[in-house]
Amino acid sequence: MTDFRDVMQRQGLTSGAGLRETLIPGVRVFWAYEQGPPTPLIYEAGIVLVFQGHKIGYLGDQVFRYDADNYLVLGLPLPFECATFATAKEPLFGLFVDIDRTELAGMVASVKDIQSDAIQPHDLGLAVKPAPHSDETRDVAGRLLGLLTDPAAAAILGDATRREVVFHALRGPKSGLLSAVAGAATLDDRIDRSIAMIRRDFASNVAVQEMAELSGMSQSAFHRQFRDRTGHSPIQFLKRIRLHHARRMIAFENARISDAAMRVGYESVSQFSREYKRLFSEVPTHARANARTNPAAYSDPMRF
Repeated sequence: MTDFRDVMQRQGLTSGAGLRETLIPGVRVFWAYEQGPPTPLIYEAGIVLVFQGHKIGYLGDQVFRYDADNYLVLGLPLPFECATFATAKEPLFGLFVDIDRTELAGMVASVKDIQSDAIQPHDLGLAVKPAPHSDETRDVAGRLLGLLTDPAAAAILGDATRREVVFHALRGPKSGLLSAVAGAATLDDRIDRSIAMIRRDFASNVAVQEMAELSGMSQSAFHRQFRDRTGHSPIQFLKRIRLHHARRMIAFENARISDAAMRVGYESVSQFSREYKRLFSEVPTHARANARTNPAAYSDPMRF
């Protein structure tokens, strides 16, 4: 199996921290050479493979660790806080593998032993869970890693190997979570469609009552199910999506604070600044400078 240190060396990941695209579409590499405190991030739906070091995620009252023995399955784009555990001698290194819901549904529909597994109640609810590696997931993770230093092999085998990662996760202990994400008739699916609506229309006046009606639920039931699924209330989720978008605009697009606030749906710049500081523990004016010195803290795995 390819040594991840060789990959880090060849890709110039020899210091600092960050998140970077690879030769394979839908596969990104992340790394860090020092420990970091819990930091607000938004993860895309995907599978996180860690080869060294570990991360601990915090979402509501849930705490979960993912490391070389446990991969992380995310059925939805979710904002949560994540602490990094790494040192200069033993840096954090891992891969983030995107999940495409249409592709996932096709896998579930065509594989009999996945179809026959009933979705258990504990598979529903919060859409992020760690799972222990099997021999199969370790093997495919190693092969995916090896492709990152071989452009010709990556071009021919990369997408198939990425799909194989998803396939083996579907046959693993969190198959029910992924099967539920791929489904179209569950309560979770109605919440998932509301989340997609928030991501699409976050700069508009997204009304909780409207989302509840579209989901066929009362407002109180919708609020409860949304929190069970994401760890946040609908309004909290919307605010986090807006604030992460704005931070990226300020840090990487040279947007003025007032412009960023308005572009993500805030009518009051002072309210935006207060909520920004509450979430990120810094004022918006520091974003650009801090992103240069600590880019990893601003590298959300969500695709904006």
